Amino acid sequence: MSLVTAVRLAQKHSARLGPVKVLLIEDDERLAAQARPAIEGAGFECVWAPDALRGLSAVGEERPDLVLLDLMLPDRSGFSVLEELRSRSAIPVIVLTARVLGEDKVAALDLGADDYLTKPFWDQELIARIRAVLRRQRAVHDAEVFAFGQVRIDLGSRNVQVDGVDVRLTPTEFNLLTYLLRRPGQALRSERIIDMVLLTEDASLPALQAQMSRLRRKLGEDGRRIQTVWGIGYRFDPS
Repeated sequence: MSLVTAVRLAQKHSARLGPVKVLLIEDDERLAAQARPAIEGAGFECVWAPDALRGLSAVGEERPDLVLLDLMLPDRSGFSVLEELRSRSAIPVIVLTARVLGEDKVAALDLGADDYLTKPFWDQELIARIRAVLRRQRAVHDAEVFAFGQVRIDLGSRNVQVDGVDVRLTPTEFNLLTYLLRRPGQALRSERIIDMVLLTEDASLPALQAQMSRLRRKLGEDGRRIQTVWGIGYRFDPS
């Protein structure tokens, strides 16, 4: 991972604390010119990427809250982009496409799309679907409770208990833990964890290692479930 510049850090904090950010991956400039003002007029921030390469890069750089994804991109199939997104993130995705075949819709939903909107579409319908998906996402997150061994994590209240006793985690420790919990059994690269979770000036491999060490200690015996995958990064083992 490259050094975190002041500009990069400001972008990350904005993505965390600012308005809901929508990433539009769409090669049709006219459609993007139509959709962006509607999205921004609804109170969201909108980032546009005209192809898959820049779209996937923007997922890491901009850290959007929702992705609008065209299936017919110039450099890569939208289906493969959706598959890659799902392999590394639970970010909500609404597919936007001129494809009208039922099997395309089924394929997109099976790959993990949260909704599917056929072009041409009404701006108000797009905004309504964005809001509906975000509501569902928040409802799921607010209600989620993870439990393993002697550990219980309530995502809504950000409360963590070990053997029935409240344990105070720093915001970074809590975000690291939930990032791992949402990807059980996956070997996650250190660079990706640093890029998606650490927001400090010293976002680096040694900083990540120190955070993981402190997190393991706070989880007691269950800290062993956060496993080091040598040469790659970390994995959460729920078993």
